[in-house]
Amino acid sequence: MLRRQKSATHSCSAVLLSLFVFLSIWVAPQCNSLQLRSQNNPTSTTTSLSPKREVSLDDDSNIDSLSILPSQQQRTTTRHKRLVVLLVATALFNDMLQLTMLLPIIHTLISSPPPLGVTNNKEVALGLFFASKDICQMASAPFAGVLCTKFSPHVALITSIVGLGLATIVFAEATTFWQLLFARGAQGAASAAVLCGGLSLIAETHSQNVRGRAMGMAQSGLAAGMLTGPLIGGLLFERWGRRNTFRFAAGMVLANAMAMILLMGVAPPESCSSGSRDDGRGEKNDTINKAKSSSKQLLRNFDILAVTASTFVIHAVVGVIKPLSQVVLDKEFGVTMVKRSFIISIATLAYFIAAPISGIVSDRMSRSHLVALSLVLMSGSSAFFALRHLGLWAFYISVALLGVAMGVQKSSSQSLLADIVDKHELGEYSMVYALSDVADSLGLIVGPIVGLALSQIYGPSVGVLSIGILCLLLAPVMLRIT
Repeated sequence: MLRRQKSATHSCSAVLLSLFVFLSIWVAPQCNSLQLRSQNNPTSTTTSLSPKREVSLDDDSNIDSLSILPSQQQRTTTRHKRLVVLLVATALFNDMLQLTMLLPIIHTLISSPPPLGVTNNKEVALGLFFASKDICQMASAPFAGVLCTKFSPHVALITSIVGLGLATIVFAEATTFWQLLFARGAQGAASAAVLCGGLSLIAETHSQNVRGRAMGMAQSGLAAGMLTGPLIGGLLFERWGRRNTFRFAAGMVLANAMAMILLMGVAPPESCSSGSRDDGRGEKNDTINKAKSSSKQLLRNFDILAVTASTFVIHAVVGVIKPLSQVVLDKEFGVTMVKRSFIISIATLAYFIAAPISGIVSDRMSRSHLVALSLVLMSGSSAFFALRHLGLWAFYISVALLGVAMGVQKSSSQSLLADIVDKHELGEYSMVYALSDVADSLGLIVGPIVGLALSQIYGPSVGVLSIGILCLLLAPVMLRIT
Protein backbone atom coordinates (compact mmCIF):
# COMPACT_ATOMS: atom_id res chain seq x y z
CA MET A 1 0.00 0.00 0.00
CA LEU A 2 2.79 2.40 0.92
CA ARG A 3 4.64 1.57 -2.30
CA ARG A 4 1.54 2.41 -4.34
CA GLN A 5 1.15 5.74 -2.55
CA LYS A 6 4.80 6.59 -3.08
CA SER A 7 4.66 5.66 -6.75
CA ALA A 8 1.50 7.74 -7.17
CA THR A 9 3.08 10.78 -5.52
CA HIS A 10 6.24 10.49 -7.61
CA SER A 11 4.13 10.15 -10.76
CA CYS A 12 2.20 13.31 -9.83
CA SER A 13 5.44 15.22 -9.32
CA ALA A 14 6.85 13.87 -12.58
CA VAL A 15 3.77 15.02 -14.49
CA LEU A 16 4.00 18.53 -13.01
CA LEU A 17 7.71 18.73 -13.78
CA SER A 18 7.09 17.60 -17.36
CA LEU A 19 4.48 20.32 -17.80
CA PHE A 20 6.90 22.99 -16.58
CA VAL A 21 9.62 21.74 -18.93
CA PHE A 22 7.13 21.74 -21.81
CA LEU A 23 6.22 25.35 -21.04
CA SER A 24 9.86 26.41 -21.11
CA ILE A 25 10.48 24.67 -24.46
CA TRP A 26 7.28 25.66 -26.23
CA VAL A 27 6.56 29.16 -24.97
CA ALA A 28 9.96 30.79 -25.43
CA PRO A 29 9.88 30.61 -29.26
CA GLN A 30 6.29 31.85 -29.20
CA CYS A 31 7.30 34.90 -27.18
CA ASN A 32 10.16 35.66 -29.54
CA SER A 33 7.92 35.40 -32.59
CA LEU A 34 5.38 37.73 -30.98
CA GLN A 35 8.07 40.28 -30.28
CA LEU A 36 9.57 40.08 -33.77
CA ARG A 37 6.13 40.47 -35.36
CA SER A 38 5.39 43.54 -33.24
CA GLN A 39 8.73 45.10 -34.28
CA ASN A 40 8.74 44.16 -37.97
CA ASN A 41 5.05 44.95 -38.57
CA PRO A 42 4.49 48.57 -37.56
CA THR A 43 1.00 48.49 -39.03
CA SER A 44 -0.10 46.37 -36.09
CA THR A 45 0.16 49.35 -33.75
CA THR A 46 -0.48 52.22 -36.15
CA THR A 47 -3.44 52.83 -38.38
CA SER A 48 -2.87 53.86 -42.00
CA LEU A 49 -5.06 54.35 -45.04
CA SER A 50 -4.58 52.40 -48.21
CA PRO A 51 -2.69 54.46 -50.85
CA LYS A 52 -5.10 53.30 -53.56
CA ARG A 53 -8.00 55.02 -51.87
CA GLU A 54 -8.39 58.76 -52.17
CA VAL A 55 -10.07 60.47 -49.25
CA SER A 56 -12.19 63.52 -50.01
CA LEU A 57 -12.55 66.13 -47.30
CA ASP A 58 -16.03 66.87 -48.62
CA ASP A 59 -17.17 63.38 -47.68
CA ASP A 60 -18.51 63.53 -44.11
CA SER A 61 -18.37 59.75 -43.70
CA ASN A 62 -14.64 59.73 -44.42
CA ILE A 63 -14.04 62.48 -41.86
CA ASP A 64 -16.05 60.53 -39.29
CA SER A 65 -14.06 57.37 -39.96
CA LEU A 66 -10.79 59.29 -39.63
CA SER A 67 -11.87 60.66 -36.25
CA ILE A 68 -12.92 57.24 -35.00
CA LEU A 69 -9.70 55.40 -35.92
CA PRO A 70 -7.37 57.21 -33.47
CA SER A 71 -9.78 56.66 -30.59
CA GLN A 72 -10.01 52.95 -31.43
CA GLN A 73 -6.23 52.71 -31.57
CA GLN A 74 -5.95 54.54 -28.26
CA ARG A 75 -8.43 52.18 -26.60
CA THR A 76 -6.55 49.17 -27.95
CA THR A 77 -3.22 50.52 -26.67
CA THR A 78 -4.72 51.26 -23.25
CA ARG A 79 -6.16 47.75 -23.06
CA HIS A 80 -2.78 46.24 -23.95
CA LYS A 81 -1.02 48.29 -21.28
CA ARG A 82 -3.50 47.20 -18.65
CA LEU A 83 -3.00 43.57 -19.64
CA VAL A 84 0.77 44.02 -19.36
CA VAL A 85 0.40 45.41 -15.84
CA LEU A 86 -1.94 42.52 -14.96
CA LEU A 87 0.60 40.06 -16.36
CA VAL A 88 3.47 41.48 -14.31
CA ALA A 89 1.36 41.84 -11.15
CA THR A 90 0.27 38.21 -11.48
CA ALA A 91 3.86 37.05 -11.88
CA LEU A 92 5.05 39.07 -8.88
CA PHE A 93 2.13 37.85 -6.78
CA ASN A 94 2.85 34.23 -7.54
CA ASP A 95 6.57 34.65 -6.93
CA MET A 96 6.12 36.30 -3.53
CA LEU A 97 3.34 33.88 -2.57
CA GLN A 98 5.64 30.90 -3.07
CA LEU A 99 8.48 32.61 -1.20
CA THR A 100 6.44 33.58 1.86
CA MET A 101 4.49 30.32 2.15
CA LEU A 102 7.66 28.90 3.71
CA LEU A 103 7.83 31.38 6.60
CA PRO A 104 5.58 29.49 9.05
CA ILE A 105 6.83 26.10 7.79
CA ILE A 106 10.61 26.22 7.50
CA HIS A 107 11.38 26.14 11.23
CA THR A 108 9.41 22.89 11.54
CA LEU A 109 11.20 21.39 8.53
CA ILE A 110 14.66 22.24 9.85
CA SER A 111 13.70 20.88 13.27
CA SER A 112 12.69 17.55 11.70
CA PRO A 113 14.88 14.47 12.25
CA PRO A 114 17.88 14.21 9.90
CA PRO A 115 18.52 14.05 7.01
CA LEU A 116 15.68 16.49 6.23
CA GLY A 117 16.36 18.56 9.34
CA VAL A 118 19.45 19.29 11.41
CA THR A 119 20.23 18.50 15.01
CA ASN A 120 23.06 20.95 15.68
CA ASN A 121 23.32 24.67 14.92
CA LYS A 122 19.68 25.06 13.88
CA GLU A 123 20.02 28.86 13.95
CA VAL A 124 22.94 28.71 11.54
CA ALA A 125 21.03 26.36 9.24
CA LEU A 126 18.01 28.65 9.32
CA GLY A 127 20.15 31.70 8.51
CA LEU A 128 21.87 29.83 5.69
CA PHE A 129 18.50 28.78 4.29
CA PHE A 130 17.15 32.33 4.11
CA ALA A 131 20.46 33.81 2.90
CA SER A 132 20.65 31.30 0.03
CA LYS A 133 17.68 32.94 -1.66
CA ASP A 134 19.26 36.41 -1.64
CA ILE A 135 22.68 35.10 -2.68
CA CYS A 136 21.27 33.18 -5.66
CA GLN A 137 19.03 36.10 -6.61
CA MET A 138 22.00 38.48 -6.59
CA ALA A 139 24.12 36.07 -8.64
CA SER A 140 21.31 35.38 -11.15
CA ALA A 141 20.24 39.00 -11.73
CA PRO A 142 22.91 39.80 -14.39
CA PHE A 143 22.06 36.61 -16.28
CA ALA A 144 18.37 37.54 -16.13
CA GLY A 145 19.23 40.93 -17.62
CA VAL A 146 21.15 39.30 -20.46
CA LEU A 147 18.25 36.89 -21.02
CA CYS A 148 15.86 39.83 -21.46
CA THR A 149 18.33 41.54 -23.80
CA LYS A 150 18.89 38.48 -26.00
CA PHE A 151 15.30 37.29 -26.19
CA SER A 152 12.51 39.29 -24.52
CA PRO A 153 11.05 40.04 -21.07
CA HIS A 154 8.37 37.42 -21.75
CA VAL A 155 11.01 34.70 -21.98
CA ALA A 156 12.42 35.79 -18.62
CA LEU A 157 8.94 35.59 -17.07
CA ILE A 158 8.38 32.08 -18.42
CA THR A 159 11.83 31.05 -17.20
CA SER A 160 10.95 32.30 -13.73
CA ILE A 161 7.75 30.25 -13.71
CA VAL A 162 9.66 27.11 -14.71
CA GLY A 163 12.28 27.71 -12.01
CA LEU A 164 9.59 28.39 -9.42
CA GLY A 165 7.71 25.23 -10.36
CA LEU A 166 10.90 23.17 -10.13
CA ALA A 167 11.67 24.62 -6.68
CA THR A 168 8.15 23.87 -5.44
CA ILE A 169 8.33 20.24 -6.59
CA VAL A 170 11.72 19.82 -4.89
CA PHE A 171 10.26 21.21 -1.66
CA ALA A 172 7.49 18.62 -1.87
CA GLU A 173 9.77 15.66 -2.52
CA ALA A 174 12.92 16.72 -0.61
CA THR A 175 14.49 14.20 1.74
CA THR A 176 17.62 16.13 2.84
CA PHE A 177 18.41 19.62 4.07
CA TRP A 178 20.63 20.28 1.06
CA GLN A 179 17.71 19.63 -1.27
CA LEU A 180 15.71 22.24 0.66
CA LEU A 181 18.66 24.60 0.27
CA PHE A 182 18.78 23.94 -3.49
CA ALA A 183 15.05 24.64 -3.81
CA ARG A 184 15.38 27.92 -1.92
CA GLY A 185 18.25 28.97 -4.20
CA ALA A 186 16.11 28.14 -7.23
CA GLN A 187 13.43 30.43 -5.83
CA GLY A 188 16.00 33.22 -5.66
CA ALA A 189 17.03 32.71 -9.28
CA ALA A 190 13.36 32.71 -10.32
CA SER A 191 12.80 35.96 -8.42
CA ALA A 192 15.65 37.61 -10.33
CA ALA A 193 14.10 36.57 -13.65
CA VAL A 194 10.59 37.73 -12.77
CA LEU A 195 11.79 41.12 -11.49
CA CYS A 196 14.04 41.85 -14.48
CA GLY A 197 11.51 40.58 -17.00
CA GLY A 198 8.43 42.14 -15.43
CA LEU A 199 9.86 45.59 -14.76
CA SER A 200 11.53 45.71 -18.18
CA LEU A 201 8.22 44.84 -19.83
CA ILE A 202 6.44 47.69 -18.05
CA ALA A 203 9.23 50.15 -18.85
CA GLU A 204 9.16 49.21 -22.54
CA THR A 205 5.39 49.40 -22.97
CA HIS A 206 4.63 52.50 -20.87
CA SER A 207 5.70 56.04 -21.54
CA GLN A 208 7.24 58.23 -18.88
CA ASN A 209 4.04 60.03 -17.92
CA VAL A 210 2.18 56.81 -16.95
CA ARG A 211 5.07 54.58 -15.94
CA GLY A 212 4.83 55.29 -12.21
CA ARG A 213 1.20 54.24 -11.97
CA ALA A 214 1.93 50.99 -13.79
CA MET A 215 4.90 50.20 -11.53
CA GLY A 216 2.83 50.91 -8.43
CA MET A 217 -0.02 48.65 -9.53
CA ALA A 218 2.42 45.84 -10.32
CA GLN A 219 3.97 46.22 -6.87
CA SER A 220 0.49 45.74 -5.39
CA GLY A 221 0.58 42.17 -6.71
CA LEU A 222 3.87 41.59 -4.91
CA ALA A 223 2.46 42.97 -1.65
CA ALA A 224 -0.67 40.81 -1.99
CA GLY A 225 1.56 37.75 -2.26
CA MET A 226 3.40 38.81 0.89
CA LEU A 227 0.12 39.19 2.76
CA THR A 228 -1.47 35.91 1.75
CA GLY A 229 1.58 33.63 1.51
CA PRO A 230 2.22 32.98 5.23
CA LEU A 231 -1.50 32.52 5.91
CA ILE A 232 -1.99 30.00 3.09
CA GLY A 233 1.23 28.16 3.90
CA GLY A 234 0.44 27.84 7.60
CA LEU A 235 -3.14 26.66 7.08
CA LEU A 236 -2.29 24.11 4.39
CA PHE A 237 0.70 22.74 6.27
CA GLU A 238 -1.33 22.24 9.42
CA ARG A 239 -4.06 20.30 7.60
CA TRP A 240 -2.28 18.56 4.73
CA GLY A 241 1.37 18.25 5.71
CA ARG A 242 4.45 19.22 3.72
CA ARG A 243 4.09 17.14 0.58
CA ASN A 244 0.46 17.95 -0.19
CA THR A 245 1.00 21.62 0.66
CA PHE A 246 3.76 22.01 -1.90
CA ARG A 247 1.95 19.91 -4.48
CA PHE A 248 -0.94 22.30 -4.14
CA ALA A 249 1.56 25.17 -4.50
CA ALA A 250 2.95 23.54 -7.65
CA GLY A 251 -0.58 23.41 -9.04
CA MET A 252 -0.94 27.12 -8.31
CA VAL A 253 2.31 27.81 -10.18
CA LEU A 254 1.04 25.79 -13.14
CA ALA A 255 -2.28 27.65 -13.16
CA ASN A 256 -0.39 30.94 -13.00
CA ALA A 257 1.76 29.85 -15.93
CA MET A 258 -1.34 29.13 -18.01
CA ALA A 259 -2.79 32.53 -17.12
CA MET A 260 0.46 34.24 -18.08
CA ILE A 261 0.56 32.46 -21.44
CA LEU A 262 -3.02 33.55 -22.10
CA LEU A 263 -2.20 37.16 -21.25
CA MET A 264 0.92 37.04 -23.45
CA GLY A 265 -1.19 35.86 -26.37
CA VAL A 266 -3.81 38.57 -25.83
CA ALA A 267 -1.27 41.36 -25.32
CA PRO A 268 1.90 40.81 -27.37
CA PRO A 269 4.73 43.25 -26.62
CA GLU A 270 4.27 46.73 -28.07
CA SER A 271 7.27 48.89 -27.34
CA CYS A 272 6.80 52.60 -26.87
CA SER A 273 10.57 53.20 -26.96
CA SER A 274 12.44 54.92 -29.71
CA GLY A 275 13.10 53.27 -33.01
CA SER A 276 16.81 53.04 -32.39
CA ARG A 277 16.18 50.88 -29.35
CA ASP A 278 13.90 48.57 -31.32
CA ASP A 279 16.39 48.22 -34.16
CA GLY A 280 19.14 47.37 -31.71
CA ARG A 281 16.95 44.76 -30.04
CA GLY A 282 16.51 42.97 -33.35
CA GLU A 283 20.21 42.16 -33.65
CA LYS A 284 20.91 39.07 -31.53
CA ASN A 285 24.52 38.33 -32.49
CA ASP A 286 26.13 40.98 -30.29
CA THR A 287 23.92 40.47 -27.23
CA ILE A 288 26.77 39.93 -24.80
CA ASN A 289 28.63 43.00 -26.06
CA LYS A 290 25.48 45.09 -25.78
CA ALA A 291 24.91 43.90 -22.22
CA LYS A 292 28.52 44.66 -21.26
CA SER A 293 28.39 48.08 -22.88
CA SER A 294 25.09 48.89 -21.18
CA SER A 295 26.45 47.74 -17.82
CA LYS A 296 29.55 49.93 -18.15
CA GLN A 297 27.43 52.96 -19.03
CA LEU A 298 25.15 52.32 -16.06
CA LEU A 299 28.06 52.00 -13.63
CA ARG A 300 29.50 55.32 -14.85
CA ASN A 301 26.27 57.26 -14.46
CA PHE A 302 25.98 59.15 -11.16
CA ASP A 303 22.18 59.22 -11.14
CA ILE A 304 21.93 55.44 -11.63
CA LEU A 305 24.44 54.82 -8.85
CA ALA A 306 22.58 57.16 -6.49
CA VAL A 307 19.24 55.42 -7.03
CA THR A 308 20.90 52.02 -6.69
CA ALA A 309 22.54 53.15 -3.44
CA SER A 310 19.13 54.17 -2.09
CA THR A 311 17.84 50.68 -2.88
CA PHE A 312 20.80 49.15 -1.08
CA VAL A 313 20.52 51.14 2.17
CA ILE A 314 16.74 50.80 2.41
CA HIS A 315 16.92 47.03 2.07
CA ALA A 316 19.84 46.99 4.50
CA VAL A 317 17.56 48.55 7.15
CA VAL A 318 14.90 45.94 6.34
CA GLY A 319 17.53 43.21 6.61
CA VAL A 320 18.44 44.35 10.13
CA ILE A 321 14.94 44.95 11.49
CA LYS A 322 13.43 41.73 10.08
CA PRO A 323 15.44 39.24 12.19
CA LEU A 324 15.48 41.49 15.26
CA SER A 325 11.75 42.15 15.28
CA GLN A 326 10.78 38.59 16.29
CA VAL A 327 13.35 38.57 19.09
CA VAL A 328 12.33 42.03 20.34
CA LEU A 329 8.61 41.22 20.39
CA ASP A 330 9.23 37.93 22.16
CA LYS A 331 11.84 38.87 24.78
CA GLU A 332 11.16 42.56 25.40
CA PHE A 333 7.36 42.66 25.08
CA GLY A 334 6.34 39.02 25.58
CA VAL A 335 4.08 39.05 22.51
CA THR A 336 2.56 35.74 21.41
CA MET A 337 3.36 34.22 18.01
CA VAL A 338 -0.07 35.05 16.56
CA LYS A 339 0.16 38.66 17.66
CA ARG A 340 3.73 38.88 16.36
CA SER A 341 2.54 37.78 12.93
CA PHE A 342 -0.19 40.43 13.04
CA ILE A 343 2.28 43.18 14.00
CA ILE A 344 4.73 42.23 11.24
CA SER A 345 1.87 42.19 8.70
CA ILE A 346 1.38 45.92 9.40
CA ALA A 347 4.46 46.59 7.27
CA THR A 348 3.10 44.49 4.40
CA LEU A 349 -0.29 46.20 4.56
CA ALA A 350 1.38 49.63 4.57
CA TYR A 351 3.44 48.53 1.55
CA PHE A 352 0.30 47.33 -0.22
CA ILE A 353 -1.38 50.72 0.26
CA ALA A 354 1.65 52.96 -0.34
CA ALA A 355 2.96 51.36 -3.56
CA PRO A 356 0.06 52.21 -5.93
CA ILE A 357 -0.52 55.63 -4.34
CA SER A 358 3.13 56.64 -4.66
CA GLY A 359 3.14 55.30 -8.22
CA ILE A 360 0.27 57.61 -9.16
CA VAL A 361 1.89 60.54 -7.37
CA SER A 362 5.21 59.88 -9.13
CA ASP A 363 3.53 60.63 -12.48
CA ARG A 364 2.70 64.11 -11.20
CA MET A 365 5.81 65.16 -9.28
CA SER A 366 9.55 64.52 -9.19
CA ARG A 367 10.33 60.85 -8.72
CA SER A 368 13.73 61.61 -7.24
CA HIS A 369 12.00 63.63 -4.50
CA LEU A 370 9.80 60.63 -3.71
CA VAL A 371 12.88 58.40 -3.42
CA ALA A 372 14.39 60.99 -1.06
CA LEU A 373 11.15 60.92 0.95
CA SER A 374 11.36 57.12 1.23
CA LEU A 375 14.90 57.45 2.61
CA VAL A 376 13.70 59.92 5.25
CA LEU A 377 10.81 57.60 6.16
CA MET A 378 13.17 54.64 6.50
CA SER A 379 15.51 56.63 8.77
CA GLY A 380 12.43 57.49 10.85
CA SER A 381 11.58 53.80 11.03
CA SER A 382 15.04 52.99 12.39
CA ALA A 383 14.73 55.84 14.94
CA PHE A 384 11.39 54.58 16.28
CA PHE A 385 12.81 51.05 16.40
CA ALA A 386 15.56 52.38 18.68
CA LEU A 387 12.92 54.17 20.81
CA ARG A 388 10.87 51.03 21.38
CA HIS A 389 11.65 51.21 25.13
CA LEU A 390 9.03 53.97 25.25
CA GLY A 391 6.34 51.42 24.52
CA LEU A 392 4.94 49.02 21.94
CA TRP A 393 3.40 51.97 20.08
CA ALA A 394 6.90 53.03 18.96
CA PHE A 395 7.43 49.59 17.43
CA TYR A 396 4.08 49.86 15.63
CA ILE A 397 5.16 53.18 14.10
CA SER A 398 8.53 51.74 13.12
CA VAL A 399 6.96 48.82 11.28
CA ALA A 400 4.36 51.02 9.56
CA LEU A 401 7.01 53.53 8.39
CA LEU A 402 9.12 50.66 7.07
CA GLY A 403 6.25 49.42 4.90
CA VAL A 404 5.41 52.89 3.59
CA ALA A 405 9.08 53.61 2.82
CA MET A 406 9.40 50.35 0.89
CA GLY A 407 6.25 51.03 -1.14
CA VAL A 408 7.28 54.59 -2.02
CA GLN A 409 10.84 53.61 -2.87
CA LYS A 410 9.92 50.62 -5.03
CA SER A 411 7.36 52.27 -7.29
CA SER A 412 9.19 55.59 -7.67
CA SER A 413 12.77 54.31 -8.00
CA GLN A 414 11.89 51.73 -10.65
CA SER A 415 10.19 54.39 -12.75
CA LEU A 416 13.08 56.79 -12.14
CA LEU A 417 15.63 54.23 -13.34
CA ALA A 418 13.78 53.82 -16.64
CA ASP A 419 13.57 57.61 -17.02
CA ILE A 420 17.33 57.95 -16.52
CA VAL A 421 18.00 55.22 -19.08
CA ASP A 422 15.83 57.09 -21.60
CA LYS A 423 17.37 60.47 -20.81
CA HIS A 424 21.02 59.40 -21.12
CA GLU A 425 20.47 56.58 -23.65
CA LEU A 426 22.12 53.99 -21.40
CA GLY A 427 21.04 50.89 -23.26
CA GLU A 428 18.64 48.21 -22.10
CA TYR A 429 16.09 48.53 -19.33
CA SER A 430 16.76 44.95 -18.27
CA MET A 431 20.36 45.69 -17.29
CA VAL A 432 19.42 48.60 -15.03
CA TYR A 433 16.82 46.45 -13.29
CA ALA A 434 19.41 43.68 -12.94
CA LEU A 435 21.70 46.22 -11.23
CA SER A 436 18.85 47.31 -8.97
CA ASP A 437 18.09 43.68 -8.11
CA VAL A 438 21.74 43.12 -7.17
CA ALA A 439 21.59 46.13 -4.84
CA ASP A 440 18.31 44.85 -3.37
CA SER A 441 19.75 41.42 -2.57
CA LEU A 442 23.10 42.80 -1.43
CA GLY A 443 21.35 45.06 1.08
CA LEU A 444 19.44 42.11 2.52
CA ILE A 445 22.72 40.18 2.83
CA VAL A 446 25.10 42.89 4.09
CA GLY A 447 22.56 44.70 6.28
CA PRO A 448 22.06 41.90 8.83
CA ILE A 449 25.79 41.09 8.96
CA VAL A 450 26.93 44.68 9.59
CA GLY A 451 23.92 45.75 11.63
CA LEU A 452 23.89 42.77 13.96
CA ALA A 453 27.67 42.98 14.42
CA LEU A 454 27.44 46.64 15.44
CA SER A 455 24.53 45.83 17.75
CA GLN A 456 26.51 43.12 19.52
CA ILE A 457 29.52 45.39 20.04
CA TYR A 458 27.97 48.78 20.86
CA GLY A 459 24.35 48.12 21.77
CA PRO A 460 21.10 46.53 20.56
CA SER A 461 19.99 49.50 18.42
CA VAL A 462 23.29 50.86 17.12
CA GLY A 463 23.25 48.80 13.93
CA VAL A 464 19.75 49.91 12.92
CA LEU A 465 20.50 53.56 13.72
CA SER A 466 23.78 53.51 11.78
CA ILE A 467 22.14 52.34 8.56
CA GLY A 468 19.22 54.71 9.21
CA ILE A 469 21.69 57.60 9.32
CA LEU A 470 23.05 56.49 5.94
CA CYS A 471 19.51 56.75 4.56
CA LEU A 472 19.24 60.28 5.90
CA LEU A 473 22.60 61.30 4.42
CA LEU A 474 21.67 59.92 1.01
CA ALA A 475 18.35 61.82 0.81
CA PRO A 476 19.94 65.20 -0.25
CA VAL A 477 21.86 63.38 -2.98
CA MET A 478 18.60 62.14 -4.45
CA LEU A 479 17.19 65.68 -4.45
CA ARG A 480 19.92 66.71 -6.91
CA ILE A 481 18.67 64.31 -9.59
CA THR A 482 16.52 66.09 -12.15
